[in-house]
Amino acid sequence: MKRQLSLAHLTVLDTTPPELVTAAATAGFRTIGIRLTATPSVGVPPYDILRDGPMLRETLRRLADTGVSVLDTEFLRFEPEHPVGVPEGFLDVSARLGARNVLVMSAEPQDARTLERFGELCDQAAAYGLHVNLEFAIYTGVRSLVHAARVVAESKRSNASVLIDALHFSRSGGLPAHVASVDPALFRYAQICDAGPDMPGPGDTPALIREARTGRLLPGEGVLPLAELIAALPATVPLAIEAPNRATADLPAVERAKRAYRALAALTGA
Repeated sequence: MKRQLSLAHLTVLDTTPPELVTAAATAGFRTIGIRLTATPSVGVPPYDILRDGPMLRETLRRLADTGVSVLDTEFLRFEPEHPVGVPEGFLDVSARLGARNVLVMSAEPQDARTLERFGELCDQAAAYGLHVNLEFAIYTGVRSLVHAARVVAESKRSNASVLIDALHFSRSGGLPAHVASVDPALFRYAQICDAGPDMPGPGDTPALIREARTGRLLPGEGVLPLAELIAALPATVPLAIEAPNRATADLPAVERAKRAYRALAALTGA
């Protein structure tokens, strides 16, 4: 059984949601991940998509025309100074787009607060038929696979899941063998990229963030044990390629999407 391959928005972050659909379809992807919220730190403008307006309607039209579906929507983040973690319209629009998953990270320094907010988000998302995927990174409030799995287990929510991002997994000390410690039912999809051998120090947060946002490599260009990681995941788990790189940022989005598809397909034998 061939895995479902998806194009994460961060790979071609300069595209609007409708443009992302077209680039993905042209490259051969059948699913995508869409960033619905503005993220100034990585150059995401405030798309006017969280309401029934031209941007949302055009995105829906292109999805219908191409047959591309939405694997996940991004990205939510629990910030201590922002008690409301879900922008108005985010879950409703996610459901209208046909998304199956939403992604969240936590910057809360206290586990109890992360757990509380995660449970609340799961309850909200359940009303829309959405799964909530908790992503971890060594420089966030949820630092490792074990940590994320513990939060998900303690939430006791049936729509709570764990998201492995290959880069964050590696940089947090994760190895493919560690995947077996987590209930496979908790994995809904995974994000894939490669990385070079020169890993930033675990305490060098600025360098780790730069690498994650603009220094990822396509599968096969680095040293991560991606084949082993994929083999450790359930065979039905879709794989989303998230590989932004400053060195190729000037290439047309369609070309970057095509390169991403070829690299991910070669890795998986698709």
